[in-house]
Amino acid sequence: MRRLKKEKLLLILMLILFVVVIPLTFIALFWPKFKVKSFKDVIIIPYQQKFQIEHGTICYGNAFHCEDVEVEHTGNVDITQKGEYKITYIYKYKTKNYQKEQTIKVIDNTPPKLEVKETEFYYCKNSIPDYEVKAWDNYDGDITKNIEKKVENGKIIFSVTDSSNNKTTIEKEAIEKDIENPTIKLIGGEKIFLNLHEEYEEKGVTALDNCDGDISDKVKIEGNVDTKKEGEYTIKYTIQDEKGNETSKTRTIIVAGKKIKEEKNIYLTFDDGPSKYTKELLDILKKYDVKATFFVTNQTIAKPYEDLILRAYKEGHTIGLHSYTHTYDIYQNEETYFNDLYKIQEKVKNITGYTSNIIRFPGGSSNTISRNYDNNSHIMSKLTKSVEEKGFRYFDWNVISGDAGETTDTMEIVSHVILEIGKRKDSMILQHDIKDYSVKAVENIIEYGLRNGYNFLKITEETPNFHHRVNN
Repeated sequence: MRRLKKEKLLLILMLILFVVVIPLTFIALFWPKFKVKSFKDVIIIPYQQKFQIEHGTICYGNAFHCEDVEVEHTGNVDITQKGEYKITYIYKYKTKNYQKEQTIKVIDNTPPKLEVKETEFYYCKNSIPDYEVKAWDNYDGDITKNIEKKVENGKIIFSVTDSSNNKTTIEKEAIEKDIENPTIKLIGGEKIFLNLHEEYEEKGVTALDNCDGDISDKVKIEGNVDTKKEGEYTIKYTIQDEKGNETSKTRTIIVAGKKIKEEKNIYLTFDDGPSKYTKELLDILKKYDVKATFFVTNQTIAKPYEDLILRAYKEGHTIGLHSYTHTYDIYQNEETYFNDLYKIQEKVKNITGYTSNIIRFPGGSSNTISRNYDNNSHIMSKLTKSVEEKGFRYFDWNVISGDAGETTDTMEIVSHVILEIGKRKDSMILQHDIKDYSVKAVENIIEYGLRNGYNFLKITEETPNFHHRVNN
C-alpha cells in the first residue's frame, strides 16, 4: 500500500516537471522578449540643472543572446519650472514595441540667500528695529518681504523660507536697549482756524513707542488759546518713553479777527489726475483737514499713480468721474461717451469698492470742442439730459483758477481765486492736480479761506447744481 502511494507521488512530481517546470524554464531561457536594465522610474533634478534623457539599457532576445533596440521618446521637461513631468520611452525591435514611463521631478533644493548689513544689534521688549536685511532665492527671486525675525536667548534670529520650504537662518548677538524716540500723530490738522469767540476744542494726539506701545495717556500738553483775542497760538505736545526718549510736536491755532456773517462755501475740485503731484496735494489737504473732489481719468499721466485714488477715497475725499481716455472723440455720439464714462466708473469701483455717480464733462457742459466730433448733432444738449436720466450728477464750476493755460504762476492763481471767491456765496473752483504750480497754490487758498471763515466742502449727492449754459 505504501509502495503504491510512493509511486503515485513520484508520477505527480514527474508530471509537474515535464508539464510546468521544464516548459517555464525553456521560456525563461530561450523565449525572446524585451529585457530592461538600469532603468530609473523616477529621476530628481534640481531646478535649472540640465536634463539628460536616461532611457536605461534595453535589448530584445533571450538569456543567451540579446540584440540592441531602437528607442524613441515623447514628453518634455521644463527645467525652469518646478513640477513633475512624464517621459514615455518606446523601444522597437522589428514589429515589436515596448513602452516604459519615467517621472522626472524638477525641484528647488537650494536655500535662499540672506544678507544682514548691520554690525551692531539691539532690541527691546516689544520691538526689533528695522535692520537692513535682504533675501534672494534662486527660484522665487526677491523674498525680502518674507523675512521673519525674533529674539531668543539674547540673539536676534533672522530667517527666511522660500516657496519650496528651503530655509536660511542667521543669528546675531544683540543687547536689550531702547534708543528710538516715540512718535506723535495729531488728531486733526496741524493748523486750525477759529473765528473770534469761537470755542476751541482740544482734539489731542496719539503717541506710540516701539518698546512701550500706546502711551497716548502720558502726553503732556502745553499752551493756551484765547479765542477772545485774535492772534496765533501754539499748542505743544510732548511724550517721553520709559527710557527717557522724547518727542515733541506742535499745532498752530489761528484766531481770525474777521467773522463772515453769511455762510460761504468753497468747493476745491481737481481734474485730469491723479499725477505725480497728487501726493503733495493730499498731504496739504490732510494738514488742514480739508476735503476736496477729484475728477479722475485713466490717461497715461494718471496710470502710474492709481494708488492715490484709493488714498484720496480713504481720507474722505470725493472721487468723481472725468473720462477714461480724456480724448474729445468721445463726443461723437451718446454711445461713445457712455462707453468711456462706464469704463472710468468701473475702474474707480475696482480701486475703491465705491460706485461713483458724480461726473464732470471733459471741457465742461459748455464746451464747444464737441462740435468738431458730433456731426452737428448737438451732443451736449443730449448728454446733459441723458446722464441725469441714468442716475449721474454732473458739475461744472464758477471759479476758474487760471491753470488751464492762462498762467503758470502760482501767486497769480492764488490772487485770481481769492478775488473770485469774494464775489459769490458758493465757489466751485476748477484746478488740475497734474499742474505743479496749481497744486502749490492750494495751501495759500486754504489758509485765506480758513482765516476768513469760509467752509471747505466736497461734492456729494446733496450738493447744489453748478451748471453752465450748454453751447452747442
